[in-house]
Amino acid sequence: LVCGVSGSGKTSLLFEPMIAQDIDKKYFFREISKEMGFTALKTGIASLTCPYTNDYLNSNFNLNMIKPLDNKVDVYNTYMKKMIIAGSGDNYVYRNVGITYISPDIESINHIQKVATARNLKVNIIDPNNPNSIGLNPFIFNDPNQTAIAISTILKGLDQATSNMPDMNMAYRQNAATQAVENVTILLKEMYPKLHDFDLPTLDDLLSYLNDFSKIQNMCEILKKDETLVKKYSSLINYCERNFYDNAPNKAEMETFVTYATSLLDVLLRYSGVKNILCNRINTINFDKALANGEITLICTRRGDLGPSIHKAFGLFSILMMQYSVLRRPGNEKDRIPHFLYIDEFADFVGNATDSLFTLYRKYKVATIISVQNLSQLDGADKKHRATITSNCSNKFVFGNNTPEDNEWWSKEIGDKKEWKFTNSYDTAKGQYDPKLGNIDYAYKLKYSAGKVQILKFKQAMYKLRNLGGKSDTGTVNLNFLSASYYGNKPSKTYAFDKYNLGLSSHEIESDETNDTTIKKNTLKNYHFDDNAQGDVDPIKTDTSDSTYLFNNEDAIVFDLRRDGKKK
Repeated sequence: LVCGVSGSGKTSLLFEPMIAQDIDKKYFFREISKEMGFTALKTGIASLTCPYTNDYLNSNFNLNMIKPLDNKVDVYNTYMKKMIIAGSGDNYVYRNVGITYISPDIESINHIQKVATARNLKVNIIDPNNPNSIGLNPFIFNDPNQTAIAISTILKGLDQATSNMPDMNMAYRQNAATQAVENVTILLKEMYPKLHDFDLPTLDDLLSYLNDFSKIQNMCEILKKDETLVKKYSSLINYCERNFYDNAPNKAEMETFVTYATSLLDVLLRYSGVKNILCNRINTINFDKALANGEITLICTRRGDLGPSIHKAFGLFSILMMQYSVLRRPGNEKDRIPHFLYIDEFADFVGNATDSLFTLYRKYKVATIISVQNLSQLDGADKKHRATITSNCSNKFVFGNNTPEDNEWWSKEIGDKKEWKFTNSYDTAKGQYDPKLGNIDYAYKLKYSAGKVQILKFKQAMYKLRNLGGKSDTGTVNLNFLSASYYGNKPSKTYAFDKYNLGLSSHEIESDETNDTTIKKNTLKNYHFDDNAQGDVDPIKTDTSDSTYLFNNEDAIVFDLRRDGKKK
């Protein structure tokens, strides 16, 4: 949790430097993965999983693109030990970092994009004002049922964030509308690509079908012509016939119920830039894959351009779209890639729909970092979310110039310190203090008073951080803007991956003794990078002549293998 008034530096002094460091870590993992992956291919202990172009491999390489040979699994596991988080065989999970940043302003998004570009890292940019923006189409999920649940979950989350507690009649209508949305979504997901050259359906199509039941009837009739689909979706057909057909008994009532869903969809699709993103049929992000591959995603909600209501709806849609993928993320805490979710100016999204960011995301290896201007913004419409957020955010930063109430809270939150307390008396006759001390006590005292929190200077903040031992470290920190060095281009080594697309693992070497050219298979016995090396070498030796990733680096991943398997 980062708390500070407008202009205090929440974004420029904390968010941007933190995200830049995450990107540097991802860059390190990408480069070391390329180096170790190429070595594994060249030594013949692994092969490429698919044929890729050399440019694509060097720009987007990750260790999931290779797999160990069946008879080299043990050697591969030993070699890749420090890069493997979990898994075995064809289901490894390798070290990586994922980042998602949601910001209302494009300036900060541009800064982070520049940092990623300098490291030649691919970035997913979602920007309503960018006609080339990647899409955020919920129909991207492969399974129709998953798609239906994702869309209904997002719509319910949007409604919870914008309405008061519904009465029983309203709750009934919402449940009926949710059921209608899910059934029509399944119908669209199954039939629309078959009727439109495999194009994805969109939310605009969903809105169109909910506004015109005859379209649902026509598509359902086409589905009935496929015997396999009839057996699979018999209950869906029966539901449509009872609720959407011309003479359906529940049609009039259903027309009233679906207005709950169509009004939410209409708000989302009102601005053309947002509509282009949510209704992108071709280039759209899949958060399941973004989490699994550790992708970088930057989302700008354009608060100034979209206005407060659409900015809020679009931002919340993005959060909920990701939330659906997070809460069904496969694996456990030990075998998921860490993902960092940054949300600047989080106050617009506080509500029941986002409480899980703080209560559940940790279990799914997603760290949430948010900023607000004051603590009262965490209350939300129903005044109950502050305790959930502040208690689950174990790491906190606060800038100065807060309200008196906030200063008092932060003073207590940062905590106490122990020090000696005593009293001494002053002898006016002698004009000096009495050397005897009274009421001596070693007790707790607030480390920082409310006044100290108030008068923090610009580029200063107080912090409370949970250390690796589980205890809290507190103090004052001096901050600064993102260093210009982050904008400088970082080198990215290029490897000749393409020769291994067919599983080749041999190369030509010229004998020092004769002029004969022979083919020698790269094995753990004779492999080396140095053309002048003589004799046998360690099983796997990485070329480090121009590498900074294995040595002289505090994050170094090194390996030391001996043929006898014993440690030196």
